[in-house]
Amino acid sequence: MIKLTEHMQSLLPFHKTVFGCRILATAQAYGLSEPFARFWMQDEDRAAICMLDDTVILDVGAHADYDELKEFIRMTGAQRLLCDAESAQKLGHPVVRRGKVMVYQGNSPSRLGDFERNPGIRELYALISECATETFEPPEFESFYMDLSHRIRHDAAAAVGMRFQGELVSCAICSAKTQDAAVLSAVCVHPEHRRRGYGHGALSAMVYLMRGKKVYILRAEKENEAFYRSFGFADCGEFVESSI
Repeated sequence: MIKLTEHMQSLLPFHKTVFGCRILATAQAYGLSEPFARFWMQDEDRAAICMLDDTVILDVGAHADYDELKEFIRMTGAQRLLCDAESAQKLGHPVVRRGKVMVYQGNSPSRLGDFERNPGIRELYALISECATETFEPPEFESFYMDLSHRIRHDAAAAVGMRFQGELVSCAICSAKTQDAAVLSAVCVHPEHRRRGYGHGALSAMVYLMRGKKVYILRAEKENEAFYRSFGFADCGEFVESSI
């Protein structure tokens, strides 16, 4: 049975996983009573579900009932689903995007360059837009601005940036963080300032700020694999975005 979550503690069994971190951080940022951010649990901690606007995030535990999950997700009216690759295959929705989940396995960086905590979100968005690729399309500005600023205010997200002559030239964004885990969603360097250490510097600063947490990144397929491996990240799974 799937029930609406009424207490934050109900989500804690999933607090160290990549999708569980995103679900719990969303709950910590928005609470459990907003109509656009809803949370459910499948009984016996078999699955945690979050629906934020039109997107469902799913984290499964042992013995998840996929037949029940598939029917329930369909009834939410959501348009997108984010989950692990095995669950996506069992649920059977059309795949829009897939990639690797990586986890940091190195030591906490000890040498840091000059970085800025939580630079202006308009500047972050402008930089991200400069880094668009065939596999990465920047989100819509208003939703990005509203969501990230709200999460940062509630200590459920963070950003760092590095500047050159006053211009923001690199950034790393942690879009979800809890007491025990963090999920990085972007590391960007302006095309005119690449191969100068700015990406490594921003990532080092973010990993340092997240020390003591399990740090994940969702890496799009065929994007920057060598960069993250050289830094100390290793594959630990696959993610899939599906249309419903």
